[in-house]
Amino acid sequence: MSEQQTTGSAWPDPPYLYKRYTTENLEKLQQAKKTGQFPDELISQPPGPDFTLKSLEPPPPPTDSYTIFDQRWQVHEQLQPLSELGVKQLFPSGPIGNDYAKRRDHLFLTVAILKDRIQELKKLNRTLIVQFLDLLDVLVNDPDQYGERIENISTIFINMHHILNEYRPHQARETLRLLMENQIAKKKRMAAELRSYG
Repeated sequence: MSEQQTTGSAWPDPPYLYKRYTTENLEKLQQAKKTGQFPDELISQPPGPDFTLKSLEPPPPPTDSYTIFDQRWQVHEQLQPLSELGVKQLFPSGPIGNDYAKRRDHLFLTVAILKDRIQELKKLNRTLIVQFLDLLDVLVNDPDQYGERIENISTIFINMHHILNEYRPHQARETLRLLMENQIAKKKRMAAELRSYG
């Protein structure tokens, strides 16, 4: 089985590279690190292809993206704008509620952004209902013309999903805050129970 076929499967075989890390090769690597000179000669081990001593060094950590099981992942997760995904954006561009950032403190900013997102989701929901009723009307009168209505509904759903995904970091912070508050309350309760026994 070729290496390309192996990486495409759900659970690929472990890489053969671990067989290169013999005691002898690791000693050579340590010596090369001390001298600062890595020899260019190839090391041959029969089951796998030849390799250089420099290839035993671990690769630098990824800074932009990396690939695991044929899927590309970003090191710093960020939500891509809809324009990069090739989808029409139906709500105002930029972070929703951005105009409050200059005038208000952080708490008010969070509430303003939330209210703004809720308003945008409500608008999109009303538009979705209108598009669905329009689709039903088209299906009754001219069933061949349904494609554009389906595409509009799909765009609305993608926009709604994008707004919800913009809110995920705030949701994660709030979930973590609640978890920590529950842990503190539980520890205080346990400490009070221990004091009552003493």
